[in-house]
Amino acid sequence: MSHPSPSGTAVTPRQITDRVVSAEQERFNQLLALTETLAERIEAARALVDAHRIASGASLRPLEIKRHALMRDMALWLDDRLQRPGLTRKQRQMARGIICNLAAGLAMLGFEDMRALHDAHSDESLADQEKASAADTQAVLEEMLGEAMGGDREFANTEEVLRAGMEQLRQQAEAHESARAAHKARRAKAAEQKQARQQTQDADGVLRSIYRQLASALHPDRELDPAERARKTSLMSEANAAYDRRDLPGLLQLQLRADLADARTASALAKEKVTALSALLKERLEVLTRELREFESRSRAEFGLPAHLPLAAAGLRRHLQEQNHGLQADIGMLQRDFNRMRDDADLGHWLREQDRLAREEERFERLRR
Repeated sequence: MSHPSPSGTAVTPRQITDRVVSAEQERFNQLLALTETLAERIEAARALVDAHRIASGASLRPLEIKRHALMRDMALWLDDRLQRPGLTRKQRQMARGIICNLAAGLAMLGFEDMRALHDAHSDESLADQEKASAADTQAVLEEMLGEAMGGDREFANTEEVLRAGMEQLRQQAEAHESARAAHKARRAKAAEQKQARQQTQDADGVLRSIYRQLASALHPDRELDPAERARKTSLMSEANAAYDRRDLPGLLQLQLRADLADARTASALAKEKVTALSALLKERLEVLTRELREFESRSRAEFGLPAHLPLAAAGLRRHLQEQNHGLQADIGMLQRDFNRMRDDADLGHWLREQDRLAREEERFERLRR
């Protein structure tokens, strides 16, 4: 990914061509502009997500802590209440079910004492439930993949199964793509293959040429001035990273920043190997496109962002407000429930209401399936 350069140092189409350009040079200019635009979009998206992560933590984390504390207090209070008389067998059964639901949710978040509390009131431990759920998920994924997963490995939970399934799916996709590419290569004409190889060699040669020029000019050990040595060390680090990822725009920008090229030099370089350079830019464009898509996907998963909501400042703010309101509503409901359960005169009514709501939710889930 190209790193943003200081103002006035970015490579522009005007710096790559003369006033009269060929169709190949025009295509090169378009590809260069696209790669720079895409790199800027990635940097902007990262900055946006970093800022939203800070805002989200400051706004939501205190509310989540309060909600978890209420859930924990409710589970522990019901556990203590079960040690005392005054509840019918049916009420005790309903109370244990509520304890299990509260404790299971907290155990999944890392509250180990809640895992033990759940297992004390459940006929089936959380570990056994997780293994059973993992086995069901594994069966579904193996049917979709058309092959077994993990050999003799026994998955401890659904998350492990999903990770393994995604990795196996990725490997299948890579194998399919490799087979498709091999088939396409076999059908290609020898001349086209030779041309493609030549373009790759030309592009590699241009990259090496630019990099060697930068390495020779920026070697920090040859610089006596401490400030200039620090500047060259930073530029050389950027050059190494850009060369490793075959980032032609990044290397061209570094040439200009290091005062190793002017507009005429860049123009001559582009004309000499313009076809190979265009192929290299297309390769870079594909990498950046995939990087942006994967980053947006990870960010959506991290924040629970709906698919229809764009990864933009306004959408993230709106989603954060909705999450904030939702957590506050949850806390209010939990606090009301906690107040009711601690009133022995109302506890029986509250337990029956919770049991009715749980049965309605089970029916709704069955209908949804």
